[in-house]
Amino acid sequence: MNRTEAYRQIAFENGNNWDWVAQRQYLISKAILDNPPPYAHNLRRAQIECALLDEYPVTVNHLELLVGRYDSGFVPEQYHRDIIEHSSRVNTSTFPINGFDSNATYHRVIDYEKLLHKGIRGILEELDGYLADTDENDLEKYAFYQASRNSLEAVVRFAGRYREALEKMSCVEEDKLRKAELMQMAANFARAPYLPCTHFYEAMQCMWFVQFCCKLIEDVTLTGRLDQYLYPYYVQDIKDGILTKEKALELIEQLYYKHNEIYNSWPASVMVGGLDRAGTPVCNELTYLCVKAIATTKLVNPSVAVCYTPEMPDDLLDLCMQCIADGYTRPSIFNDRVVREGLEAAGVEKEDANYYVHSTCVEITPIGSSNIEVATPYINLVKAFEYILGGGKQLYGDDCHVGRDIPVCLDELKTFDSFFTMVKKVAAEIIHTDLIPVREMLYAKSHYRSSPLVSAFLNDCLARGKDSGAGGAKYNFVYPCFPGFINLIDSLAAVKKAVYDEEVITLGQLAELCRTNFADAEEIRQYLLNCPKFGNDLSEPDGLGVELYEFIKSELKHYHTSVGGSFHPSYFAWIKHGELGKVTSATPDGRRQGEALSEHLGAVQGMDRNGPLSVMYSIEKLDQRAGIGGIATNYRFSKSIMGSQEGRTAVKNLIHEFMANDCFEIQFNVVNQEDLINAQKYPEKYRTLLVRVAGYSDYFVNLDPVIQAEIIKRSEHADI
Repeated sequence: MNRTEAYRQIAFENGNNWDWVAQRQYLISKAILDNPPPYAHNLRRAQIECALLDEYPVTVNHLELLVGRYDSGFVPEQYHRDIIEHSSRVNTSTFPINGFDSNATYHRVIDYEKLLHKGIRGILEELDGYLADTDENDLEKYAFYQASRNSLEAVVRFAGRYREALEKMSCVEEDKLRKAELMQMAANFARAPYLPCTHFYEAMQCMWFVQFCCKLIEDVTLTGRLDQYLYPYYVQDIKDGILTKEKALELIEQLYYKHNEIYNSWPASVMVGGLDRAGTPVCNELTYLCVKAIATTKLVNPSVAVCYTPEMPDDLLDLCMQCIADGYTRPSIFNDRVVREGLEAAGVEKEDANYYVHSTCVEITPIGSSNIEVATPYINLVKAFEYILGGGKQLYGDDCHVGRDIPVCLDELKTFDSFFTMVKKVAAEIIHTDLIPVREMLYAKSHYRSSPLVSAFLNDCLARGKDSGAGGAKYNFVYPCFPGFINLIDSLAAVKKAVYDEEVITLGQLAELCRTNFADAEEIRQYLLNCPKFGNDLSEPDGLGVELYEFIKSELKHYHTSVGGSFHPSYFAWIKHGELGKVTSATPDGRRQGEALSEHLGAVQGMDRNGPLSVMYSIEKLDQRAGIGGIATNYRFSKSIMGSQEGRTAVKNLIHEFMANDCFEIQFNVVNQEDLINAQKYPEKYRTLLVRVAGYSDYFVNLDPVIQAEIIKRSEHADI
């Protein structure tokens, strides 16, 4: 058994080990109690970051070639619990203005090129240059710079502890091969992260180590464009004969296992392909190795995506198809041109628009310069139907989130146009009600939370002398997400046909059907289910979809954050389509009460009746450049079609057509219905069965039963 195969089970089990949480909480609590409050909140936050980086144990697994992992040996005693409880009381009494909390977004990538090329010493020199030009009366800037300096220096000290530990381990190691590995691992910390990196292995370790530090302080930064910032080191090392392609693959495999250990199934992004900052297409040996490692590591993380360009080589797409055919659910494929044009339309500079990442699921984040809040919040516009049909109240479950009273009289909605106008009026109020607390939360974050370490690696925080969440980052977008968007379209189409065009039922009768979950009314439910549905290239529901899509885009233009960030919609769901569906009544499209809402931009589960091309023809009518908040389009294909060369070629042609028609992103499930059903019955036998959910991948057995049922319900295409 080789190292990769041996490491797989360890990485999987470590991802489910949460012992480190108590240890981390103890160190934070101790820092809160041991350090007197300084005059600025970001200095307070830096105290916590330094405490974690200075006191967290150094641990190395016997199979590791990259280091930076959680310690699982901590057993909290009563003393530790007392410290945590004491600090919790302090935290509660002073929240949210105590400065303890990170300004993390969990959806950004730091400027790794800057780290690898300049080292922390170079960043400190840049910081000192800005500090020298700062007016001594500007205490806000002084505090920001000092906090960042403190955290940067703590990273250097932490790296020194790793080097010392590895050197000691190498001295007592008896196995000659492992001894040499440990010596090389120690050597990787001889320069980096303090000084610039000089070779591939050192650069990968430096990148991962800083990423691990950020995760340890819970200010997550993702991996991003691995095939761009590591490629110069790869080329030089291959040329110098100190690296082989096989060794590079093993290191990438190690990196992927690291992702599974510290992120578990939370999607941590690696993106390859696309263009570089200068606009040159990217496709190199690292691009292929990053895709190949999906199949050799076989676990859920990282969330690998490929940026599609017309120049994308056919054999790279073949490799992607093979991974998908083998059931690994990745890579997802993004339309590079559509994403770039959408970013530029939102005000992103061209160079930054070229260099983005899908930050976990499908949300788009410019790398090295962003403080973007994604899926903030999840907005359930399907509740607009409940509010209208319920005469101003919900029919079931959760409140409708209509903050200001809107009078509703069903008898006055005599035309479909008047009904649609009312839907938009209520939907606009739901958006308003849900975005008020978001803007308040972001204002509080900008004043009382900070990211001293991460801000040092984000443009233009140092130049502006501001924390990333306080206006230091170049881009401060907010991405509200709309699960159930397709239910909204289909319900409108059903109301139009059933109530207004064919007069099969009245609005009052429809309200009662939704209130009672279609009790004793299966015939009319089947009628509603068979009304025209979005995702089948039908003019009427697709036209309603276009109007709703433009309406949401227009509504979000009314909102901005306190640091000038604009709002942009997203159409995926993570797992929220299940959670929101549980508290939503039956809907006019025939969906039953409590069932999951639609999870993507495509057809509602099982409603794509005219094949996968018709889904594409429906969604291409929407301007998906407006969807930089993230758009997912799910396809489920049978193993039979993906198991043949002819079938994979057909799916490749679908991808080419999908991209040519300006669609945003495409992702796949290839799994037998029988396996899904058996996994529900015998979860212990299917612990690593992977599925695409709604923008990300997860282990099927981890999912809520509502989400499992939604995935099983999706149409399985056996042809195109």
